[in-house]
Amino acid sequence: MPARWVQALLEVQATDLRIRDLETRMSLLPGELTKLKEKRDKVAAGTAAAADAARKIERAIKANESEIARLTEESKKLQQQSAMVKKNTEYQAMLNTIALNKNKIGDLEGKVLELMDQFEAAKVNCRKVKTANDATIQTIRGEFEELVAFAGEVKEEIKKLRESRPGMIRFVDNDTLGRYNALLGGKNGGTPLVKVENGICGSCHLRVSPQVMNDISKGAVTYCANCQHLLYDDEAQPE
Repeated sequence: MPARWVQALLEVQATDLRIRDLETRMSLLPGELTKLKEKRDKVAAGTAAAADAARKIERAIKANESEIARLTEESKKLQQQSAMVKKNTEYQAMLNTIALNKNKIGDLEGKVLELMDQFEAAKVNCRKVKTANDATIQTIRGEFEELVAFAGEVKEEIKKLRESRPGMIRFVDNDTLGRYNALLGGKNGGTPLVKVENGICGSCHLRVSPQVMNDISKGAVTYCANCQHLLYDDEAQPE
């Protein structure tokens, strides 16, 4: 069985590595939440675009109907005025305008019919898109809420782990703990305390010296000469 300091430090290390994993997971959450918001906004934009397409056709219908009404009113006035015109040229000009307006009205009415068909199709598409997108947004909202709840759970677990840590280090001396903390916070982000198996360091995978193995067997605080990581052996039987 490993020395008491090893057992204590392994417990601390398990806690610290769990905290590190949880903090790494937490660091990813803002990006995931942002992506969900962007996805939601994109879906909502699709719904708005479908509605805008229908409204655009509706505005075109109203514009054409307004022009039909204007031309009809103009022709009606010209018809009334023509009865009082004495000059033939003026009379013919009015009749020509009335005939031209009639042709324009006919064209506009045909266009309105086409637009109304398009408008009905656009409304059906709008309802279809909205139904599908509302369901998608509801799913996204659920995923967002789950992530927020998960973040709260992770924060709570990290808090509890940090609170439990002080009681774990009572069997570890300050110098060893200092080295451990330095390795834990190192740029490589590795495991400070590693097992020696068959005389091989679990961190750098190089063979350690017989003297190091002898120190480990005695339960002494031991470091790898190559990578400086703390070493232990499950099979060590310190006195």
